[in-house]
Amino acid sequence: MSPKKKRKNRTTREGRTPTGPRNEAAGPRDEPAAAEPATVRTVSRTPVVLDPEPRWPVAVWSAAAFVWLVGTALFFVLYLAEGFAMLGEAEVTDAARRATGWYLVGLLVCALVVPLGAGVAAALMRRRIAAIGFAVALVASAAVLFSLASPGEFAMGISGAFG
Repeated sequence: MSPKKKRKNRTTREGRTPTGPRNEAAGPRDEPAAAEPATVRTVSRTPVVLDPEPRWPVAVWSAAAFVWLVGTALFFVLYLAEGFAMLGEAEVTDAARRATGWYLVGLLVCALVVPLGAGVAAALMRRRIAAIGFAVALVASAAVLFSLASPGEFAMGISGAFG
């Protein structure tokens, strides 16, 4: 390292800076007088307490995942049970068709709308992991549902139940 750089940041034992001794003949410096101990500012070393992260998003994501999993399974079982009950009857009533239609609507809502809504909410709240998780849930649900029947068949089943 060059001698200039070595001396630049070094102070002497007497507390002088590298600019040299103070020249009293040149006039007073624009330095404030030595501060009294009462007015000396000290840096506070007290740690700042940060607000804890809110816990309600975890509850919302847990509830949405619960509705997605349990609701989809429940409405699928109810839809199948009502369908098998209609197969055993000689004549299908309008009440049985409406019940089957409502079970199908519940299945589609729990399987597709809940993960879609939760994923959009997570994306708007900038919760990347939750948004990715619900997007995966939506894709998985859509793949399973649409492998069983096409969207047109679902729409025809709902319109036939209520029409």
